[in-house]
Amino acid sequence: MTIKAFGNRILALMVDKPTGYKKSKSGLLIADKDMDQNAIRPRWFKVYAVGEEIEWVKPEQYLLVAHGRWSNGIKAWDDSDDKLYLLDNDECLMISEERPEGVEFVEDIK
Repeated sequence: MTIKAFGNRILALMVDKPTGYKKSKSGLLIADKDMDQNAIRPRWFKVYAVGEEIEWVKPEQYLLVAHGRWSNGIKAWDDSDDKLYLLDNDECLMISEERPEGVEFVEDIK
């Protein structure tokens, strides 16, 4: 199935999901639950599709998005639990061509 974004919209996969715990560089396990205060932070997304009006980002780039500035997501593929999220363009904080260091990613875009 081909999924496209329209206009000034950005569709992306959350690759920095709260999975329960994250390991620090020193090896400490830190709680990272959705309802935990520590989980209220920006998240990294990998861009899947951009609308024709978007020129500042392209698919396969990474975006850091302010906490909660994305849709609930939709399950786009039958064979995967991955969800596509509609991002709030005004709340994209950073862009990266490369996978950001120090972040544990769940998985890449297929």
